[in-house]
Amino acid sequence: MNKSFVKLLQSCAGVLLLSTAGLSMAATWDYDFDGDENERGGQPLTFGDLDVKGYTDGSSSYAYLDSGYLAGLGVCDGPILSGTTGTDNKCKTTTGPNTGASDDNLQLGEMLEFVFSTKKQIEVGINGPHKSANGESVLIWTDAGAWDLLTVVAGKITLGVQHVGLMTLKIFGQGDFGQNGRETTTNLYVAGINEVPLPAAAGCLARLCWVLLDCVVARSQARQQQRLA
Repeated sequence: MNKSFVKLLQSCAGVLLLSTAGLSMAATWDYDFDGDENERGGQPLTFGDLDVKGYTDGSSSYAYLDSGYLAGLGVCDGPILSGTTGTDNKCKTTTGPNTGASDDNLQLGEMLEFVFSTKKQIEVGINGPHKSANGESVLIWTDAGAWDLLTVVAGKITLGVQHVGLMTLKIFGQGDFGQNGRETTTNLYVAGINEVPLPAAAGCLARLCWVLLDCVVARSQARQQQRLA
């Protein structure tokens, strides 16, 4: 096997993936949930090409946007008061461990589902319950990279390359979601999302490089087996 050719393919894929990330960082826009002071809930809440839904213990509830210091999106069991303006609380949960305005962040057994209309590369801002969440762990799932446990650094979680090209993101509150002890470690708000459409050409070229590399490796292994035979 030509080692120089293999290194070229590896470099090709790596550079293209890095350039994809660079384009994303240069052209991102922010879904600023923390900066939106109009409290409201819905199932879903819609932000342009993004739909957000809330779930409690696997059942449909409401995505809820809370106002105030270090806030953002959470889950409200409901009912929800009508209206989309003003900072007045509209989460009126009456049963369970958390009621009223205390039920507006992402808590035990709750999950937020984010569904985009196109494939994305994203990073997600995370707040604690009206305080910093730095150092806390957050359990996520995406349709591109499956389960992951990420640490909040500088107010955000950064999704790795395995999640590039996602269309669905799920962020989980505290509790056991069947991941062998990997759990979110605090109540939280989703403060915002930086995202851009995935550059299709760069992504396709990177995948092509990896496919070619796999073919070269497989061919080399076949030749080695023939020699041994």
